[in-house]
Amino acid sequence: MKSFFLFVFTFFFLCSAAVRADLIQQSEIEPESREAVLASYSKKADTVLLVCAYEARYTPIPRGGGLVWDRACQCRVVKSLRGKVPMGSLLNLHRKAESLPDAGTVRTEGSVRFIASPVQGALWYVFLDSSKLAKQQNNQYEYFLDTMWLNPLAWSNEEGMMAFRKLMRVEEGCLVEESDAVRMRKKQNYIE
Repeated sequence: MKSFFLFVFTFFFLCSAAVRADLIQQSEIEPESREAVLASYSKKADTVLLVCAYEARYTPIPRGGGLVWDRACQCRVVKSLRGKVPMGSLLNLHRKAESLPDAGTVRTEGSVRFIASPVQGALWYVFLDSSKLAKQQNNQYEYFLDTMWLNPLAWSNEEGMMAFRKLMRVEEGCLVEESDAVRMRKKQNYIE
C-alpha cells in the first residue's frame, strides 16, 4: 500500500513540475517580441478580463481639419481573471480608429448618431488599469485603450495566444457544485 501512495505522490509531483516548466521566465523573453509586449501589459494591468465582443460602434470626432473615429466595442465579461469586474458586466472598450468598417448600419441612441457593425462574438483578453476603468450604472464599465497591438488580444490571433500561454496559465471554467434539481440522472432513469 505504501508503494502505491509513493507512486501516486511521485506521479503528481512530476506532472505538476512538468506543467509549471512551460511558463517562460523574464530572462527568456526576447526584446520587442509578443511575449515582451504581453508581459509589459500584464505587469501594468491590475484587471485582466476574458470578454466576448458583439458590436463595434463608430462615432465621428472632429480633429483639426478632418475626422477621427471613436471605435467603441460592446463586450460582455465572460471571466474576470484578475480584478473585480463581475462576470456578465457590459464593457465598452474605446479606441481611436482611422477608418470605418466594411459594413454597418447608421443608428441613433438619444442624441448620439453612430455606425454599428457586428463583431460576431469575438473572444478577447483585455489588460486594463482599474484606476482608468469608469463604472457606469447597471453593471456597465467604460475604458479607453491607448495601445494598438495585442490589447485586446483576440483568441483568433494564433501567435499572440501562443505567447499568452507561455506567460500565463488560465484554468477553464467548470461546475463547482450542483443542486439535486440539475444533477444528471443515471441512464436507466431515461426513457429510451
